[in-house]
Amino acid sequence: MTNPETMSALALHPLFKFSADAMLILDSDGFIRFTNARFSQLTGYDPVNHPHTPLASLVESVVSSPLVEHLRSQPGKEALEHETELRHRSGHMLKIHLRMIPMRVENEGLWYVVIKDITEQKLAAQLIEHMAYHDTLTGLPNRTLFQIQLTQTLASAGSEKPPKPFAIMLVNLERFQIINESLGLNWGDLLLKQVSERLMRFSGQVDLICRLGNHEFALLYKRLDDQQQVVEDARMIQQKLMASFTVYDRELVIPGSIGVAFYPQDGTDMNSLMRHAAKVQTEEKEKGQGLFRLSPEELVTNPLQRLELEHDLRKALERNEFELYYQPQYDIRDNRLIGMEALLRWNHPRHGMIPPSQFIPLAEETGLIVPIGDWVIRTACAQNKSWQQAGLLPLTVSVNLSIRQFQKHNLVGEMMAMIQESGLDPRFLELEITESMAMDNVDRVIQKLNQLKLFGIRISMDDFGTGYSSLHYLKKIPIHKLKIDQSFIKDITTDTDSAAIVATIIAMANHLKLEVVAEGVETAEDLQFLLRQNCAHAQGYFFSKPLSQADFENLLRHASLEKL
Repeated sequence: MTNPETMSALALHPLFKFSADAMLILDSDGFIRFTNARFSQLTGYDPVNHPHTPLASLVESVVSSPLVEHLRSQPGKEALEHETELRHRSGHMLKIHLRMIPMRVENEGLWYVVIKDITEQKLAAQLIEHMAYHDTLTGLPNRTLFQIQLTQTLASAGSEKPPKPFAIMLVNLERFQIINESLGLNWGDLLLKQVSERLMRFSGQVDLICRLGNHEFALLYKRLDDQQQVVEDARMIQQKLMASFTVYDRELVIPGSIGVAFYPQDGTDMNSLMRHAAKVQTEEKEKGQGLFRLSPEELVTNPLQRLELEHDLRKALERNEFELYYQPQYDIRDNRLIGMEALLRWNHPRHGMIPPSQFIPLAEETGLIVPIGDWVIRTACAQNKSWQQAGLLPLTVSVNLSIRQFQKHNLVGEMMAMIQESGLDPRFLELEITESMAMDNVDRVIQKLNQLKLFGIRISMDDFGTGYSSLHYLKKIPIHKLKIDQSFIKDITTDTDSAAIVATIIAMANHLKLEVVAEGVETAEDLQFLLRQNCAHAQGYFFSKPLSQADFENLLRHASLEKL
């Protein structure tokens, strides 16, 4: 053990005592023998009480054990430098650089330790790195980071046999330049921020969302299980962008043209994939067909094929090619079947089942959605009445109402005629409208919905949380139910933001005495979260996928027997 007077002399040396850097003297076991005044200033510890405290108790755990081992095994041999974190007395961590200089005094191995506070330096470096790879306006990853991630994904996908598929999506804001030129750059910047926030709240299977520059964004799907899901995501993003943005109390609509490219069929390198997605994007902007991608197996890859599909769509009603599937809705408090949502399917004679994402946009564009939508309502009402007449459990059937149907002048009269034709009690029909529909001429919407409500028809707001409706008007709109969009439900157990949004919607709905239905419930964990938040109703693959008429009837018969 070193003579105390010798140790005191070391601690009183001017280079130690008055150093501008925090310094301390350690023994070979890592215990602090002396500290200088600067150490106390840096860490907040009292120098009188601090000696004999192990340095390892102050630095991060991943460093402390190797540090003590080095002190014991290398006494008096070589210096050690390390960057780590040190715990301030108040509890927060400081980023520090340690330089440990060995010495031998009276046959005892000791260490001079010089500590430099590099917290601000590290933060500055992190800020510089963030600025290098992120857009300063929106905070999204920038073109550089997108190219790096895409290059890495290409290398990873190409190393597997067969190559692992992935996808990129380009989103370009149409008419943005007009807003910039007519309203000013500040308006454009605020709009871009809102667009980026809306994209960040998008909860598809996307791994990276970037702003490439000006008014173009890119999405990267590193893992791809279903190409059709990416096309569905593109349609959802397009719908989200069509909902108005509010800048300086002015509502702006900024449509997006979207293009998708899949690896490896659309390209095997960065340039070819980007070119392909840009080509699809141009087609989408010029023709507005909801294509989103161009591949040989798609039905709408060129104008001629699109015309053929449109022709077939016009004939589909008279040829009885449409059918309804029904997805059950449950009271999750007692697992009781309480309702069903009618979903349209097209069984094409040559192409088989065509996804709704392909023919619904075409039907909306051509106006065919009106007679098709009327067919859905008639069929759903007639089928529901038939099941009730057979003595099966009476349920409410929900039907999506398109904006073109809702805008019809004689909507209420036609709706009542269809219900009376079926013989169904109006209280067993529920019409689903979207937030964007409800916010289009609110006074007229309220008038129409009040008339429908007066006849006993129930009204629900579908995909709630995605359309930015005004809470001021929400309490005035005569609706019975809110349906929480599945994009929020999907991540409620892993994403705190989604969980908070869902909890808030449920609490608000309960306070307004509105029913609330969670869509897209897929796991038991989702269900438990919803139960804790006092959500009563749900639908999704956890309970059942959409069922054909025959399969749903079997489910309904079983539920009717259980009730007996």
